[in-house]
Amino acid sequence: MDPIGIIQVILTIITAVMIVGFAGILYFLQRIDRALAGEQQRIAASGKATFAQPAQAPARTQKEFDPKAIGSLEEHLRAIGEKYRLASLTLATSDGLLIGSTRSGAQDEAAQYSYLYTQGTLRDETGAELFDIPHRGEKVIGIARPSERLPADLMSALKQDARDALQRWV
Repeated sequence: MDPIGIIQVILTIITAVMIVGFAGILYFLQRIDRALAGEQQRIAASGKATFAQPAQAPARTQKEFDPKAIGSLEEHLRAIGEKYRLASLTLATSDGLLIGSTRSGAQDEAAQYSYLYTQGTLRDETGAELFDIPHRGEKVIGIARPSERLPADLMSALKQDARDALQRWV
């Protein structure tokens, strides 16, 4: 096959891919248009526009646990994580050494976030919330990954529960 034939095949493939891509875009734009048209018909039928109210977050119910029934720091951190609906909870020294975590392989996380905390970061772009807990004259850095941002009262309660875990196990 000569070079012109190769170029024609490549251009044909590119053209086909572009057509399929545009067809996909048109398909989704049509679905959006239908959804909006249905919403406009609903508004016209009711005679007034109703603006959707933001859904209120369900009240957080804290799952209580019995600290005496817990056998290790990791189990205690897991129970705290369940209580506050955390994806993970990690405790580290201020110089980045891992104390305990609900995540496996959290050594790197402990080092990275301890450094970020010393630089003044309290929340990062991934949603991790950083806090400190005074323990035996040192600062322990807590790294919580909540499913949604914790209100101040729950953050205070989380700190207290983490402090209790440290006092019991460390």
